[in-house]
Amino acid sequence: MGREFRFIRDADLQTWALEERLSLRRVMAATLKAGVFPECLERNFPSLTVQEQARLFDASALVAGLGGLGGTLAVLLARMGVGRLLLADGDGFAPSNLNRQFLAKGRNFGHNKARAAAEELRDINPALVVVPIPHYLTPENLPDYVDEVEIVLDGLDSVSARRDLFAAAQESRVPLVHGAVLGRYGQVATVLPGDADGFARIYPDALKEPEGGREILAPAAALTASLQALEAVRLLLGQPPAYHGRLAHFDGDTGTLEIVPLWE
Repeated sequence: MGREFRFIRDADLQTWALEERLSLRRVMAATLKAGVFPECLERNFPSLTVQEQARLFDASALVAGLGGLGGTLAVLLARMGVGRLLLADGDGFAPSNLNRQFLAKGRNFGHNKARAAAEELRDINPALVVVPIPHYLTPENLPDYVDEVEIVLDGLDSVSARRDLFAAAQESRVPLVHGAVLGRYGQVATVLPGDADGFARIYPDALKEPEGGREILAPAAALTASLQALEAVRLLLGQPPAYHGRLAHFDGDTGTLEIVPLWE
């Protein structure tokens, strides 16, 4: 069950939605429930069964920060078919983002990243629910957003902002997939509900991470975001996480991926 493959063309889905006066989202959900892949997701099979694809379509995620990490994360989750995405960033796109931020384009310079990202994701799959949050996340507003989702993705670039995000995820008992990148290096770790000291394990008090580091290369950001996205999919499907209690550290100079225990 679930390994049989059937699919329907997206053009036929759109015709069905128009004729029945239904939203494309409702039609796509019904298609997946019936065991049929929509054309835009059919290449996910057989890595995903149709039941797993339907589960992702019902899932929700918050992407915090939409720069080199978060912007790539948002696109990957949309292309995987995660059905409801909250996208948060109070910043706007600028020419200095072009070297690493895949959503940065000349036409959206000065535009809020969350709103611009939402438009891009709706172009990728108009059946998704994409909610832009065009302001920065704070301890005051974080609970409102974290309570709405099943998983949080960390695409932030400062220790203080991450500390607030981790605390809100713990308070709402929502798993968080952390990612960070600097230069040619990246890291990923998963913090689950009940991991009260997860932030301190990744960022010990003695460690002073430079905030807003300037040197970030696109391949390192893309690889880190890809590892985060795969981990998010595992968690949303109820599969064991790869990076819980462990930090995956990628060294772009040597091409090596090291797994470092966070708990003894």
